[in-house]
Amino acid sequence: MNRRSCLVGLALLLVVVLAIGLPVGLLLFAQPPSLVEPFSAPARVDAVPCVEDLPVPVVAVRVRVAPCAAPGQELVYTICVENQSQAAAHHVLVRNPLPQHARFVRAEPPPTSQQPELVWSLGTLAPCACKTITLVLSPTGTGDIENCARVQFEHGQCVCTRIVRPELDVCKSGPHQAILYDVLKYCIKVTNTGAVAVNGVRLTDTLPPQLEHASGQTKLTWDIGRLGPGESRCVEYEVVAKGVGRFCNRTVATAEGGLRKEAESCVEVGEAKLQMSKTGPAQRYVNLPATYLITVVNSGSAPLQDVIITDTIPAGLTFLRASEGGQFLPQPQPAETTGTVQWRIPLLGAGQSKTVELVLRADRTGRFCNRAKAQAGRGLTAEGEVCTDFLGVSALLLEVVDLDDPVEVGAETRYVIIVRNQGTERATNVRIQALAPKQMAIVRVTGPADHKKEGQRVLFFPLQLQPQGEARYEVYTKMLEPGDVRFQVEMTADQLKSGPVREQESTTIYRDIRNR
Repeated sequence: MNRRSCLVGLALLLVVVLAIGLPVGLLLFAQPPSLVEPFSAPARVDAVPCVEDLPVPVVAVRVRVAPCAAPGQELVYTICVENQSQAAAHHVLVRNPLPQHARFVRAEPPPTSQQPELVWSLGTLAPCACKTITLVLSPTGTGDIENCARVQFEHGQCVCTRIVRPELDVCKSGPHQAILYDVLKYCIKVTNTGAVAVNGVRLTDTLPPQLEHASGQTKLTWDIGRLGPGESRCVEYEVVAKGVGRFCNRTVATAEGGLRKEAESCVEVGEAKLQMSKTGPAQRYVNLPATYLITVVNSGSAPLQDVIITDTIPAGLTFLRASEGGQFLPQPQPAETTGTVQWRIPLLGAGQSKTVELVLRADRTGRFCNRAKAQAGRGLTAEGEVCTDFLGVSALLLEVVDLDDPVEVGAETRYVIIVRNQGTERATNVRIQALAPKQMAIVRVTGPADHKKEGQRVLFFPLQLQPQGEARYEVYTKMLEPGDVRFQVEMTADQLKSGPVREQESTTIYRDIRNR
């Protein structure tokens, strides 16, 4: 009878397992429908990419227990919950109603809840993970015990739609400096910096009255239309600077959806002006150097570039030297001019001036007019002229040089006075007198003739100078005070009918900064 009962129990257990396992398996292995239906991505660049379906979790439950047991013997159930897929299963619950003829003894892990049924909350079951529950029941009678364990879980899918805000950027380029009546070129670039297309793009540029467009309008507009993500458009235009000062023009870019961006460009417009002055001696003796100073001035508010000064030397004058890199361009003879001297000034800033020096010599007596001309860009020109009467001289030549320049206060220097008779006749009654400035003291004097001192003045007694002869005087001085001083020499002779010959030498006296 016991053997028959055991066989009957085994048969009933097999029926129960099949009865429970088949529907539960069908229920567990059925894939729930996707929460998001698949769709095809549109071809546009700014469209949202398609959503790919993720794997669906499949969870199985298996229950194992002894097929036969004696009355009152504890029954140990092994409940295995397995995720057989590559997708996580969420909120996994195992439910086991307490069967008839049995009571709950214990479980590992303990159930989350025991009433009205045994429930285990397993949380999330990772892909291919397995959890085991050990349940112990005790029979309360002699009837068969049919125990059912069921599993349930949740499956879902989350999708995200990105809300993209359109973006617009505008930049503007143009000159920062200009000169009156210049043509100014501007470039406006508008760019869609967002990830979606922007429609209805329009550019508006407002011009000040001093920047004149060919249309005569002060407000320029361009309809750009649609800009795709990352797409840019450029527009260019030109204006003429009709005023002097700082002028700004602003560009506004607008589009659908209330988009608005601004950009501004400012230019400083100046006016170029060129002036020239020229100075030189009104009278000079023949064969003596004559120094001319040419000054160009930028009296405008804008810089001048590539300023060229040209001085035309009339025939009868000889070029000796020029400062600041002046280049002498001789003129083939015979001609009305000896040649030209040219200076090139790369840049002359607003309010700046530049002075160059030209030294000439007359080969004969007469009145010579020397004209200089300056020119710069945009057709700017200026002129200056100096006329010098070159007088006839005797054969006497006077030279004065200082041997030290500059000279420190307390130091000594000497001035050498040289008189040459370049003529063919004897020069008579040649007198030399030297006048030292108050900033120096005369220490001693040497020369071919006696002398006397009268304060700061030295008077040499007259002498005769043979043709091609030379007289050399030396005046030794000591520096007393700092300053830019002139040592003056005057020569007279019977042959100098037009008056004395005067010469002076410039000396700079400085004080050592350590003694201040």
